[in-house]
Amino acid sequence: MSQAKVDRYKQEKYNRKNNKKKGSAKKILSYAIVTLVGVAFVVYIGYSIAVATGMYTPPVATTHVELSQSELESLRSKLIQNGDKNVKGDTSVDTTTASSETTSEKATAEESTTVEETTAEETTAQ
Repeated sequence: MSQAKVDRYKQEKYNRKNNKKKGSAKKILSYAIVTLVGVAFVVYIGYSIAVATGMYTPPVATTHVELSQSELESLRSKLIQNGDKNVKGDTSVDTTTASSETTSEKATAEESTTVEETTAEETTAQ
């Protein structure tokens, strides 16, 4: 044998115990990682099934802000200055009535515009 081969053999023999420990540690670590990935996959599938079937409904994140009376008045005055017609004396705005009022106002404005256009056309045609 050449001297290089002999030196390499001696080095391998010297590190044999450490290499076995490293190999077994890597093996245990790989088993742990595979187990964690498998558990995560099973939990995800279970969660998806539970949400899809309605057995579990995730909580909805909501925020609730308490404003003082002076802050409410300040906000109300700013809305009035910006031209918000739905601001009433109370601090709550009913969006269903506001949208129906807005829709009826738009319809009335469109009807009056249409009537004015038709009368203008009739006058020009005669």
